[in-house]
Amino acid sequence: MDVHVTKASGVREKFNPHKIRSSLLRSGASEETVRRVLRGVEERLYDGITTREIYSIVKDLLKKEPAVGMRYDLKNAMMRLGPSGYPFESFVAEVLREHGYKVALRQKLRGKCVLHEIDVVASTGRGRDRRRFMVECKYHNSPGTYIELKEALYTYARFLDLKGGRRPFHEVWLTCNTRSSSEVIKYAKCVGIKLLCWRYPRKRSLEKLIEEKALYPVTILRSVRGDVLQSLAEANYLLAKDLLRNNIEKIKKKTGLREAELRKIIREAEEICYCEA
Repeated sequence: MDVHVTKASGVREKFNPHKIRSSLLRSGASEETVRRVLRGVEERLYDGITTREIYSIVKDLLKKEPAVGMRYDLKNAMMRLGPSGYPFESFVAEVLREHGYKVALRQKLRGKCVLHEIDVVASTGRGRDRRRFMVECKYHNSPGTYIELKEALYTYARFLDLKGGRRPFHEVWLTCNTRSSSEVIKYAKCVGIKLLCWRYPRKRSLEKLIEEKALYPVTILRSVRGDVLQSLAEANYLLAKDLLRNNIEKIKKKTGLREAELRKIIREAEEICYCEA
């Protein structure tokens, strides 16, 4: 009998073990680990099982391999950046900076008609070769949500107004921590919006940029929850790598966190970042 999985959106689809396999391999799991986890999942399957339940089973089976487990948790770690969209905007800016862009956050710029606050302004080059990119960030903190067409329409309308301003942009980007709908992809291709979303574009998606340079958010670390996250965010520690670039005394002074707590967090950052090097 075929086993069907219920997605967060309520849609049912046939269970596909290859999805788990590909996610595990992207997370750095060995073939032996992949086989072990798949056996464990298949033993607990039942018709109608939710994707959330499957995710929990996989996480439980990865407890003995914490670095793999943390990387497998990347999508949910992105959702823990909230509840507001500001940390996600700052995180996107850090990812782009690590990939060689100059970035500025939350800039107020006047277009032809009205004033706009732009989430991230990214640029490359200098002088006549300088190119400026308007980056609109859309943050979702629940699974099964997509960028909607109205958000793409709104973003492009702002871009057109800014093109008539004193400092026009060369490109407009729309980035999100979840997927993009097929309608948005179609519209973006038509008008020239560059999408940077979960699993899209396939070779240069948001998670690819993150994984390529191990730019994991601090929320991916198991010990970073609640007040700890707030303390790190307020001190502008958004990447796990940031914790390895500064000495513990400096981090302690900026965050107010206890040394024992910080040492545990830093060990987790080493686990996930150093094995990516």
